[in-house]
Amino acid sequence: MPPALPFWLCLVVTVVLMVATLVTGWRRRRRAHLWLGPLTMVALAATIVLTEQLMARYDFPADVRAIHLPCAKAGGLLALPVVLTGVWLWQRPAARRWHQIAVYVWLVSVLIATGTGLWMFGHGVAKAG
Repeated sequence: MPPALPFWLCLVVTVVLMVATLVTGWRRRRRAHLWLGPLTMVALAATIVLTEQLMARYDFPADVRAIHLPCAKAGGLLALPVVLTGVWLWQRPAARRWHQIAVYVWLVSVLIATGTGLWMFGHGVAKAG
């Protein structure tokens, strides 16, 4: 199996779960959203772990890496306000606006991280051996 395949599969699963979570949130399908949200975060964590493993097998230009890594860290860290405001919303409906803001900011950061990650991967070279 190519070393990048588990990463790409996990990334696709994460994106599918993220879209499903967004759709159920927008449509206020609470029961499904309460399952999909945590599953999305678990898939994101798995994708991050696989990204770290993949990065050990490739060489990336330092300048490209220096741009991507802060974007990726921001995307990961900004998941925390989404989770926290989601729990808050679960307990108090008045938190809906804060949760929406956290989700939008997180989505922008994830899109930037994904874009810079694809850019970085495009410049990567597999290590020999």
